Amino acid sequence: MFFALALLACLPASLACDVCGCSITGQYIGMLPQFHGNFAGLRWSEQWSVSGHTRAALAAGADISKEHVQSLDLLTRLMVNPRVQILLALPYRVFNRTGENTHIHAQGLGDISMLAYYLPVQTAPSAQWRHTLMVGGGFKLPTGNSRLATSDGLLIPANLQPGSGSFDLLVAANYTIRRHQWGLNTDLTAKLNTANTNDYRFGNRISGALRVFHWLGKGRATLLPNAGVFSELSAEDRDGHNAPEATGGWYCSAATGLDLIAGRFNLGINYQTPVAQNLGHGKAKTRSRWTASVNYIF
Repeated sequence: MFFALALLACLPASLACDVCGCSITGQYIGMLPQFHGNFAGLRWSEQWSVSGHTRAALAAGADISKEHVQSLDLLTRLMVNPRVQILLALPYRVFNRTGENTHIHAQGLGDISMLAYYLPVQTAPSAQWRHTLMVGGGFKLPTGNSRLATSDGLLIPANLQPGSGSFDLLVAANYTIRRHQWGLNTDLTAKLNTANTNDYRFGNRISGALRVFHWLGKGRATLLPNAGVFSELSAEDRDGHNAPEATGGWYCSAATGLDLIAGRFNLGINYQTPVAQNLGHGKAKTRSRWTASVNYIF
């Protein structure tokens, strides 16, 4: 199974002619003008979820665990030439899981990801219908700590560790079509995982997004409201020869966002809420997530 990861692009409105919308580590970044310059930025995201030992316990709200995940990501893009770019992401993550009699807290630097994008298709700015296709591949390095333990020496669950401890492969594709002020963006991103030194392997994941956006430009400022859907499919994790409880499954979320590009700065916010899901054989549920970002183009 595969995991969602595609890194973004951004630049000032005075240089922009097309836009893309991308996601990273399964979280949508936003609609951004693309493929024109280097950038560096920060993205803050939060997500909530719950899990139970059984479907019935989760439905009744009894004997459940609540999880809150926060992430601050450093993002940067370096242009190799007009058709090739290299993107990097380094997260800092904070996890909190609360049960009836337990509380687990973990935080630290996560795994760095690197993705190279190639632009095989881009129509001229004068075209009535503008098309942009980006394809890419890369990897995630095990730079984050995957062996944090509780005060009594027990290893914290793998999904609460800042890093996965594994070397993973990434692939991505992103397509945008625009006519005048209206456009459609879709992306497909995937991650193929390997086992870490603890013999734990996260399930491979694949995700996709479809978004409609409206281009509102005046002078050097551009406003991009957008709305669409985001979905993800994941195989079960493996702990040695065993399958841990409440892993794997699928979900689909409705997403809405707003991005402002002004001069050399981009500000964006995005909100997702699930509309359908089946996670961990019904033993887990994801709730809302939101993301805010700021980028500087240089």
